Amino acid sequence: MKKIVYTVCSANHLAHSKTMADSFIFHHPEYTLYIVLVDSVDGRFDLNSFKPYNILEISKLGIPDFTEFTQRYTVIELNCAVKSFAAQYLVKTFSPDILLYIDSDTLVFNSLSIVESYLMESNIVLTPHYTNPLPPDGLLPRERDILRSGLYNAGFIGFRNCDETHRFLAWWSGHMQTECHYNFEEGMGVDQNWLNWVPLFFEGVQLASDPGLNVAYWNLHERMLSEREGRFWVNEKYPLLFLHISGYDFNLPWQLSRHQTRHDLSSIPVLQSLLHNYTEKVRSNGWDFYSGLSCAYAKPKIKSRGIMKTINQLLAPMNIKINKIK
Repeated sequence: MKKIVYTVCSANHLAHSKTMADSFIFHHPEYTLYIVLVDSVDGRFDLNSFKPYNILEISKLGIPDFTEFTQRYTVIELNCAVKSFAAQYLVKTFSPDILLYIDSDTLVFNSLSIVESYLMESNIVLTPHYTNPLPPDGLLPRERDILRSGLYNAGFIGFRNCDETHRFLAWWSGHMQTECHYNFEEGMGVDQNWLNWVPLFFEGVQLASDPGLNVAYWNLHERMLSEREGRFWVNEKYPLLFLHISGYDFNLPWQLSRHQTRHDLSSIPVLQSLLHNYTEKVRSNGWDFYSGLSCAYAKPKIKSRGIMKTINQLLAPMNIKINKIK
């Protein structure tokens, strides 16, 4: 059985991607791993340093109207938009039986055999952000934030190579060509909230609710982390499969994520230790160098000024900065 896993990032996130790749392949040596680079190498770094992983530049994907596509989006929007096109390319070019997507800001702790078992019976595997209501404490994120950003997290998706998956990827890519913006007033949450439709539009969609999958700040209200004899557990029963480290700033190690206010990292010592170790791994993979690289593509993010700043503030559902669930 041929298995491929891929991630997507710009050059400034290559140290994160290398860290994720190391952790994934340690538990899954049978997979071929691709880092889809939403950028241009242009002699800025040595591709050999990423072996045995494969670097695949965005320009090789055959994305329609490529120049217009890359200039339409900010860097984060472009990274999200490329995900579906990369999946189409990998499926068409290499014909894997199983294809997994995993975000670069992820650390894998165990085999994802449960996902593979899902894909023996299903075509697409999605992970809900959580499966129990958030406490009504007024802290962030709120359930309305999840509704705007999407019920399922696009940081991990499993695909079985079949006609239904091809149909899904064609549909998803069709929207990603022009509709992968962060614009909540227009109902846009980049690539992610389009996934809300997937269980309705496509056959064989598995909603993977295993608590060990995609553990992150948004589901810590239902997933307690613990360590026992060197292994990490969720709710004392389920092995931690992977941790999604979204919004964590190495320069603010006491803050769990810039996207949330609900959890105090100092009250979760196991997670605090894991994030410290993660920081060391990413730094050792060249974070100081890669984090300073600019993206060759994407339009610059322009901050609103003057009257437009005031208008945007009035249009926003709430004048808060914590509203991106990724």
